[in-house]
Amino acid sequence: MAKRFIVKEEDIKILDKKTFCIYGEEVRHIQVLRFNIGDEIHINEYMCNIIEMKKDNITFDIISLADKKGEPNVNLKLYIAYLKGEKMEFVIKKAVELGVKQIVPFISKNVVVKLDNKDYLKRKIRFEKLIQEACKQCGRTDSVEILDLMSFNEVILDLKNNDINFFAYENSDTNLKNVISNLNVKDIKNISCIIGPEGGFDKIEVEKLNAVSNVKNISMGSRILRAETAALTMCSILMYEFD
Repeated sequence: MAKRFIVKEEDIKILDKKTFCIYGEEVRHIQVLRFNIGDEIHINEYMCNIIEMKKDNITFDIISLADKKGEPNVNLKLYIAYLKGEKMEFVIKKAVELGVKQIVPFISKNVVVKLDNKDYLKRKIRFEKLIQEACKQCGRTDSVEILDLMSFNEVILDLKNNDINFFAYENSDTNLKNVISNLNVKDIKNISCIIGPEGGFDKIEVEKLNAVSNVKNISMGSRILRAETAALTMCSILMYEFD
């Protein structure tokens, strides 16, 4: 399989139906790897031939759509309370590897990190780059989206867009295995998991989550898990069961 490069839409110039030119950081990446005119290369969803190389741009001829690899059969959205330090980056990279389709960072009452939307947009650029690298590393040919930072109330509204939401709650006595066994898994395509902050959800937040009709309040066992551990454990279980 040819090496895949992910190019942002703003760095692509369409020349005609079968030809396009790219600019930006992937141009340098391709040059460093010593690709030459005539080489077959995977750009976004296409298999292409290099037909011209310049210092700041490369032109390609489209051969065909690339074979799909590593794409999940279910759309899993991860709502993750914003984590401090490198934990957020770790969760993002591993979630991509596990098959998550969308990542939704949010702010709730007990989130330790203090940032506004302006600060987040700077970090989002970094997160998007990590996502691209993770997609390439694990062989995914689809794209993974990280959304803008949400407030807790925005999350509550957004949950209604999914078929079912699994809310990991340390005080729940509902077994995840039992919940899944009572579902018609084949008919469910849009699912989510909701992971709270290091300090847990506030009591009022828990009440709001439990009031949403398509939210399933579930336990992840008798051991208290760190937020990043809970996120990746939940994603692993859901992908195993639904994918």
